[in-house]
Amino acid sequence: MGRVSAVFAFAVVLIGTVPAQAQEDLRIDQSKIHVTDPAACTLIETKGIEAFMGGDFLALNFAKGIQSMEFQCNFFDVKGREGSSHLFVSAVCELPGEIYPDTLSISPYSETEIMVVSSFDAAMVAAGLYEPSGDVAMPGGSLYTRCDNLSEITVD
Repeated sequence: MGRVSAVFAFAVVLIGTVPAQAQEDLRIDQSKIHVTDPAACTLIETKGIEAFMGGDFLALNFAKGIQSMEFQCNFFDVKGREGSSHLFVSAVCELPGEIYPDTLSISPYSETEIMVVSSFDAAMVAAGLYEPSGDVAMPGGSLYTRCDNLSEITVD
């Protein structure tokens, strides 16, 4: 038994000295548009601003904010920090008849997706006024897919 323990201890020490494979940090491409429905990338490319008329999706553009047919969230400040892939956003959001300040955290979720968490939406979920979104377990969170074919929404 002592010999097996010694071999096991040696294996643990050996594994601890082997350099771990560095996982490549995921980064957010702020030059691209991100959407809540991946099919919206093609709709926006082919229909431009008209894609919003029948679409049920949100589009995020880091220069402007989040847009849909009846909702917009204007970004006033997008902050990052050296060594972090997360972003902090100050925004003013509008629905018909409502306007409110919001703060958002934006984090890489996968190679092509980001997770946007709204402090306003999280508070509304906690208060029982909003239903939690189904795409992530984070209250107030939504997934957005990067549109690799788009850097702006065309207006025809």
